[in-house]
Amino acid sequence: MKRDGINNSIWVNSVYLHQNPDGDHGIYDAIIVGGGITGLTLALELQIRGQQCLVLEQRNIGFGTTGGTTAHINNFFDESYDRIISKFGEDKAQTIADYAMRVASIIKKNTADYNIDCDFEECSFYLLSVEKKQDKILENILKAHRDLDVPSRSVLKIPFETEFRTAIEIDGQAQFHPLKYIAGLAKAFAEKGGSLLTNTQVSKHETKDNIIEVSTGQGRSFSGRNLIWATHIPPGVNRFSMLNAPYRSYALAAKLNNEPENFAQAADLYDPYHYFRYHKMGGESYLIVGGFDHKTGHEKDTGKPFEDLVQYAKENFNIGEVTSKWSSQYYVPTDGLPYIGRMPGEEQVYLATGYNGNGMTWGTLAAQIISDLILKKDNELADILSPSRVEIAASAQEFVKENLDAAFHLIKDQFSSDKKGELDGLETGEGKVLEYNGQKVAAYRDDMGNLKLLTADCPHMGCTVQFNSAERTWDCPCHGSRFDTEGNVINVPAQEGLKSI
Repeated sequence: MKRDGINNSIWVNSVYLHQNPDGDHGIYDAIIVGGGITGLTLALELQIRGQQCLVLEQRNIGFGTTGGTTAHINNFFDESYDRIISKFGEDKAQTIADYAMRVASIIKKNTADYNIDCDFEECSFYLLSVEKKQDKILENILKAHRDLDVPSRSVLKIPFETEFRTAIEIDGQAQFHPLKYIAGLAKAFAEKGGSLLTNTQVSKHETKDNIIEVSTGQGRSFSGRNLIWATHIPPGVNRFSMLNAPYRSYALAAKLNNEPENFAQAADLYDPYHYFRYHKMGGESYLIVGGFDHKTGHEKDTGKPFEDLVQYAKENFNIGEVTSKWSSQYYVPTDGLPYIGRMPGEEQVYLATGYNGNGMTWGTLAAQIISDLILKKDNELADILSPSRVEIAASAQEFVKENLDAAFHLIKDQFSSDKKGELDGLETGEGKVLEYNGQKVAAYRDDMGNLKLLTADCPHMGCTVQFNSAERTWDCPCHGSRFDTEGNVINVPAQEGLKSI
């Protein structure tokens, strides 16, 4: 089991059987691209509903963000309910809350129905005010939760050592081992006749006579009536590169010196916030801590957030050995809500993107939404999260802010460079963008001393990639495409790799 960086998460410690070779099914009802929680939950749901499905995964299941999540299953979101009410109105906020409060039970039912042993546990979440200016923010959140009947209350104690001013407890949360869970979904999907192909990258698709022809980089083609991009963000140049901002978050797992009395989750209200939870695996109790987020490609020293995270964990918790450190990518939508549904202008193509930090919850709900849309069933949440929605008042300010930033890099990267250097000066394990023979070169020297030179222009829209020293990847600061040191795409929207020089 591998993931999209050199740092393994606490989950990536086993090998899962996850390939079910394609049979001769002719025209599939649905071709799903992506083998994370969205793709596999959707595939199983559609297969149960009588649809013949094919899942195509570029690497292995859980390779992307599902393999790097901290695996919170929450009935609330990074976009707090008070903000959702102010942007979308109380009726829509109530619909969102009603659906969100079903997610833990959906996952619990799947674990029972398909006998999935994935460390599933139900628990509470504690939201903390740590500074006086956060007190009012927490007060507004609690009021919104009460208005929407999200079970929450003020508390004086929390099951963590960290200090706080005020806190609320939110009922109805859950957590699990995400890779064990999706491996169980993949097994159930195969048992119900579904097909899953790994190491299969989709290169293009074309619609003819209401049938979608999907071509792969391995020279194969498949036909389907519907195509779903479950790739975290749809590939290629489209509006969703502009409507989502790519961010990276950092996480660690550490052994606890004391056994916790109860499983629990918590977060503070800093921006970016710190989040943490307990987990038990292999007879050991762990604390999982995350935070120190930044826009992808915008942190020059990507080792520093790890250092800051370790220091934060040691200062606030009674922990022992830090066993895992990793980072993961997520996308922040401009109006705070994800885009789940039909691709604008393509009647038979669907997408799910913009989950912010709530991928386990939205990934599960996306499977319900897209299944209902394909089978022409009513779904209130589908109307609210439609990728064709226009919420100018809700999103214009954030849209301008994030895309001015991307535009700055597009222009700056084309006409200037302060990254002069000599290839001979590269240390092993180091990567830099250099001016060399009149062109920008992404240069990397591996641990054996071999030099790899790539074009530094992201093939998506031409921004200059930046080296992520913590994960040893080339990251695009504009729209979040990521490449390994050989130039291969590991995160879309780019569909082509960096070219070798």
